[in-house]
Formats: sequence, C-alpha cells, structure tokens
Amino acid sequence: MNTKTIRRGIPFSAEVAPLVSRMPVVDEYREAMLRLQTLWDSLSMLGQMSGTVPDIGSTRREFQSLTETLLDSLARSLLTKQLQQMRGQAQVAIDILVRNLFERTADVGFLSADSALVAFCDPAREDRPTREAMQARFRDYVAQYSVYDDVIVLDPQGRLLARLDTAAAAVDCSEAWVGQAAQAGGHVERFGPSALMGGRSALLYAQAIRSEGRVCGVLALSFRFADEMTGIFRQLRDAGGRAVMALVDAQHQVVASSDPWQLPLGAALPAAPADTTTGAGHHRMRFAGRDYLCVLTAATAYEGYRGPGWSGCVLVPIDLAFEHEKDTGAASQDQALDGLVGALDTNALFDEELHRIPRQAARIQRDLSRVLWNGRLRPASAGVGSDFAGTLLREVGHTGERIRALFAQATGNLHRSALGTVFDTAQARARLAVDIMDRNLYERANDCRWWALNGELRDVLAQPAGQRDGARATAVLQAINRLYTVYALLLLFDAQGRVVAVSQPAAQDWVGRPLQADWLASTLSLRDSQSFVMSRHGASPLYGERPTYVYSAALLPELSGPVLGGIAIVFDGEPQFAAMLRDALPAGGDGRPLPGSSALFVTRGGQVVASTDARWPVGGQAPVSPATLARGQAHSTVIDIDGVAHAAAFSMAGGYREYHGTPQRPDEDVAALVLMRLGQRLEQAGTALPAFEPPPAPRQASNDGALEIASFVANQQWLGLPVAQVHTALEHPRVAALPGVPPHVLGMLPFEGRMIMTIDLGALRGGAPAPADAPVIVVTTAQGKPLALRVQELGPVFQAAGSDLQPLGLSLGTGSIGQQAGAGGDRLVRGHGPMLTLLDADRLYSLCGLAA
Repeated sequence: MNTKTIRRGIPFSAEVAPLVSRMPVVDEYREAMLRLQTLWDSLSMLGQMSGTVPDIGSTRREFQSLTETLLDSLARSLLTKQLQQMRGQAQVAIDILVRNLFERTADVGFLSADSALVAFCDPAREDRPTREAMQARFRDYVAQYSVYDDVIVLDPQGRLLARLDTAAAAVDCSEAWVGQAAQAGGHVERFGPSALMGGRSALLYAQAIRSEGRVCGVLALSFRFADEMTGIFRQLRDAGGRAVMALVDAQHQVVASSDPWQLPLGAALPAAPADTTTGAGHHRMRFAGRDYLCVLTAATAYEGYRGPGWSGCVLVPIDLAFEHEKDTGAASQDQALDGLVGALDTNALFDEELHRIPRQAARIQRDLSRVLWNGRLRPASAGVGSDFAGTLLREVGHTGERIRALFAQATGNLHRSALGTVFDTAQARARLAVDIMDRNLYERANDCRWWALNGELRDVLAQPAGQRDGARATAVLQAINRLYTVYALLLLFDAQGRVVAVSQPAAQDWVGRPLQADWLASTLSLRDSQSFVMSRHGASPLYGERPTYVYSAALLPELSGPVLGGIAIVFDGEPQFAAMLRDALPAGGDGRPLPGSSALFVTRGGQVVASTDARWPVGGQAPVSPATLARGQAHSTVIDIDGVAHAAAFSMAGGYREYHGTPQRPDEDVAALVLMRLGQRLEQAGTALPAFEPPPAPRQASNDGALEIASFVANQQWLGLPVAQVHTALEHPRVAALPGVPPHVLGMLPFEGRMIMTIDLGALRGGAPAPADAPVIVVTTAQGKPLALRVQELGPVFQAAGSDLQPLGLSLGTGSIGQQAGAGGDRLVRGHGPMLTLLDADRLYSLCGLAA
C-alpha cells in the first residue's frame, strides 16, 4: 500500500515527501494550481450566490484530486530521473574498474613466470641477469602497459631485489601480503598504505616467482589506481558537477573520491538509517553537516572476478539534486521530443497513473464545458441579458482553460522528461559499451607486445627450423592462454610465416603450416617492441571462419638482426563482444535488460560487428549508421523500426590511453549503438475542426429575427439548435441499450421520472458516432417531447442576428454546402471560419421515427 504524507497541503508518496521542499518545479506547479483553486472557489461562490452558475463543487473536487496526483507523479518523476543517473554513474565506475583489474590478475601471473625474472630471483642460476638488466626489462614491459607505475621484486622474506622506480627508497617489506603471496597458489590483491610505496596507499598485485617448483621471489605490480579513477570520474562527471562519485569498501570507507574536499579518502560513510531507507536501492544520508541522496551499487562479476570487494557510490547534495530542473523536460535539449509527445503509444514507458492524468484532465474539462454550457442556457432561455452573468460565465470559462493549459503543460513536461530519460539512458549505455570495448582492445594490443618480449619464445624462434623446441613454446602459450581467457587461440610463427606452436590442442594441425593473412607481412616488417598490427574485423580461418580481430607483434632478437617471427593472438570476439554489449544493455530495477532494448557494435559504414538482436546479425547492416561521427563523439536520434519509434544512441570509439584503434583505417572505426523502444507511432488524427466563432452580437435596436443558439459538434461538423429547444446537457448519463434497433439508437435513459430515447447524432446524420463518454444533451419538441442526443463536444451559446441566418440552399462562399447539410437542418449560420448548420428538434424527432 502506497502511504502518503502531507507536505504543504498536498499528499505525497513516502519516498518523495521529504524531498519535495527541494524541488522548485514541483513548488512552482503547486503554487500555480493553488492560485487557480482559490480563484475557482471564489467564482463558484459568486455563481451560487447569483444563481448564474450551477454548483461546480464536484468538478472542483476532481481538480483537487488530479492536482494531488499530478504533483506526486511529478515529484516521483524527478526523483526517478535523478536516481537513474546516479545508479548509472555508480555502476559504470565500479564495473569499468573491475574489468580493468581482472586484466591485472592475469598480468601478474604472466610476468611472474618470465624466464629472465625467474633466473634473476634464483640464486642457484649462473646465468642470472643483473639488476640493471631487470630494470631495463621492466621498462620494456611497462612501456606497453602505462597502467603500472612500479614493478617490484622481493625475495620470499621481503628483501628488495629490484624495482622499476629507481627514485623510490630501497626498503625491504615485512608486510603480511608478501608472505601470503609466497604461499599462495595464485595472485594476492592488496590495497592500503605500504612501506614499499613510501607509506602511501597503493593497489598491488603480487604473485610468487617459482624456479623448478621452489618459491624464489615475489613479484608486485603497482597499479595506477588514483590515475585510473581520476579518468573514470572525469568521464562520468555530470554537466552540473553536482554528483560526488566514490568507491567504498565493505566497511563503507572511501577508497577513491571524485571530490576529496566533500568526501575525503578514508572517510567512513554512515550506514543507511532505518527510517530513511526507501527500499529502492538508495537512501538519504547526512555527512559532514550536509544532506545527500546516496546510491550504492555492487560490482558486476567479469569472468567470475568481482574485484577487491568494493562498491560504486554516488552522492548528490539534496539541496542541489533538483534545482537545475526548470521543468521536467530540461535534461534533454533535443527538440525532437516535442514532436514525440502525443505521437507515440507510450504505455510501456509510463505507469498507469501517469496515463490517467490526461484522461482525467480531459474529463474535468468536459464536465466544466457542460456546466458552463448549461449556465449559459439559463439566462438566455429566460430572456435575461445579464452583463454580470455573462462576465462571470466567461471568467469561469477562462479559469477552466487556464487549468486545462496548466495540466497540459505539466503532463507534457512529464512525458517529455520520461522520453528524455530514455534518450539519456541510451546515450549513457552506448558510451559505456564503447568504453568497455576501447579498454578491452587496449589490453589486446598490449598483450601481444608483452608476450613478444617473452624470452622462452624468443629462444625457440632463434633456433634453426629443424631444431626448434615446439613443445616448450606450446607450454608457454598454453600457460598464457589459461591466464588470459579472452583468447580463442595464440600462435607463434617464424620469419617465413610458418606456425611453430599453438595454445589449443584442437588447433594443432596449424603447426608447420604457412599462414595466409593480410596482417602477416605487416607484422614481420615491424622493427621495434612498441609496434603491433591489428587485423580488420572479418572472418578468419583461425577462428573457424567467424569474424573477429587478430592482434600480432614481432619477436625481435636480443641484440640486433632480422626479425625472428611473431606472435598472433586471436580474440574470442563472439562471446567477448556479446558480454560487453550484454553488460551495457539498459536494465530495469531487477537487473534484467529492458524489453525492446538492443545493443550493437557497428562500423562507420553500418556493418554489424556484434549484436544482441537477431534482427541484425554479425556482418549484416545495422538499422542506422554512424558515418559522420568523429572519433569519441556521441549522437542520438529517433528511428522507426517496423512502425515502432526507437531512441538510437551512438558513441564512436575514441581509444583509451595509448590505444587509438585504427587511426590509419577510419572506415574500420567502431561505434556502439543502443536502441531503446519508445512506442508505436499513433495514427495521425485528421485535420482538427476549426473553432466556430459566433457572429457579432446583434445591436439592441436591430434585434429583429435574432435567435439564441446552442452549438455543438457531431461527426466533425458544427451544428446548433435554438436555445428554446434545448433543455440541458447531462453528466455521465447511464443509457440502457435496446435490442434490434438501428445503429444510431443508443437506447433509453432516465430523465425527470421518465425514460427517453437516446440517439447518436453523428450516426443519425450518416457519419461517425461520438465516443462513449461524449456529452449528451436533452432537447424538446414544440410539444414538449424530449429526445437525448449524444454529440462530439459542446460549443458556444450565442445570439445570432436574423441577417446571419441563411437558408440551407444558398451558396455562401467557399466550401460545399451539401457537405454541411444533412438530416434535421434547414438553415446555416454565418460565423468567422466554418459555417454552422442549424437543426430543428421536431425534425430530428421525426427522423428517429417518432411522432412529434
């Protein structure tokens, strides 16, 4: 049950009630509606005291109820949009980091088995490299991977043997993680202050170095954690800079912060108080004397790895959270949203309460129109030309129109905001997808160059063709492939392009065969360890003729001489790209992808690289192409797919750190495309019927033949009856259907103690019937016999001079009189704009088969 709390005289849902005082746009609408309510009450009182306006209390109560519903929906919409952005920032921050750190767990395993490093740490080896040689080797490795700021080698007791950072203090380390790494079968992940790092906090990945099964040392890689988080936070920063992004550990202690002045490193965030927890994944928090909205998100596992056990955290000061919302559509500046509001079936985007608001507002407006119509009938039928009555009725009508316009503006902004949120979400997820891809391919470009430095592989290729130890190279490749599970295959090939070893037994038949690939010659022409070759994305025999990327690097001799060969790594693109896109798909509160959403990687020409949707298979053509996007640029638009409008958001790859993809082949640039269903296009209604503007009221001196007319619309035609024949318009009458009657006969309704025939006037005149909730008016013949007419809508009640009434047979300018004529009418009324056909109750009565 959704309990409500009163705030400033309006009941609000529990989750937003404490926040509405910080929502200026809600306050603006509340004040505007309260002013209209006050004016409404005054007009109602004047109307009842003068007897001019019937009681409009029920309409006022509906207005009050709708005001409460609208303001609550508006407040919840603002909160939902803010939290959605916060959750996205928090989730991306932790997930991007976890994917990055997963690669570090593999790196430390690979480098700890480096043959030169093993020889350096084993005191029994006679071929031990010097410390200077090891430092040079570390520089070669880190030149490929700028994510590390130090490489440290210790003996099993923690004594320093060598390190990359020669400026750092040469201190030994007795911290517990050293012993843990020496005893562990895999890596050890450790974050915190360390004597090795001069007392500063560092994120270290450590693993034992083994020689012939014995632990002879410990390798530690120091990850540039602060540098990495600065880049992530910068990328996720919102335009207003209101959000404070952080990572927190299991004890809610801050380990990284986008704003250390507001949220210092090491600060412990308070747990969510029981009375402020919303149960919706966020809570209100007071920290350092300021109130915040707080969102915490756990890491999404990548290849089974969840990182150091940290969570993404985003805080937004409550006093700033909603201040930028001048209206609920302010977040998206795309003017296309204006054209979408009202043009789409948005049932899937909005809750039922929001859908009810326009219908309720329309019903209030119809009821008000009926009340005013009846009010205008009374003085007119009584022959009273009261200036006061006319003025009061006009003011009530103007107030009703202001109410309608205010509701239309507010609901339009709500719809625009919800649509804008879809576009913002699609764009954020597209940026996430392409960022994941850029970072992932950065690792691939670095991996092939790292492994090209491997001494054992180099030694194998340095031997004559008939004497190479293929088994030794195979063991190295298999060990690497076990650590780096994102590859389908690793190959070592010689200077003639002949395969020497492979990492997968299933690919053993490649050994001894020459490679035929467009990237081979480029690889064998490389002359430095910093260069690599990236294939075009396409089908490869190394990947079962499925499309993927192959990265390769040359193996160079120790000192100088011709290239020895190369290493090729076949990216397991099919599942890896699918996982990237799956992680980037827009998700609901349950973590499941939103229905109707899709994600693709596409080339600049629109060719699909990967897809979550079977409609656009790999190698096919995407529904839209990012041809004109610059590298790193984002764009969103609306596209129609099978008659359904979708938000389409592109984000073009821009690279990560030193990796820039394929700058020499811009046609190979890849963008992420995220599609989110907006709704089916609604059939455009026909041209709206122009308003009927009555002719000027006749002067008193020339009032001969003047007639009071009550107007209305049926079947998109302006019609009218003399006021003397019109009794009243009814409020939601209940009509009892009759069997075996013509289509225009709706049935019988009770009126003043008797049952009267009810017909649909549009259907009677051979046109379309009016909606079931359309107005019903009661007319009487000259003999006082009643008849009920359902019409499309009510119009003005006015006085026409005799000269404004024309026989139906006359031609009155443009337009076909025949189209305006029909059953029950014999005269036309000239106004400004469309003509009005004047009907007669007696003729209508007889047309229904009733004797007048």
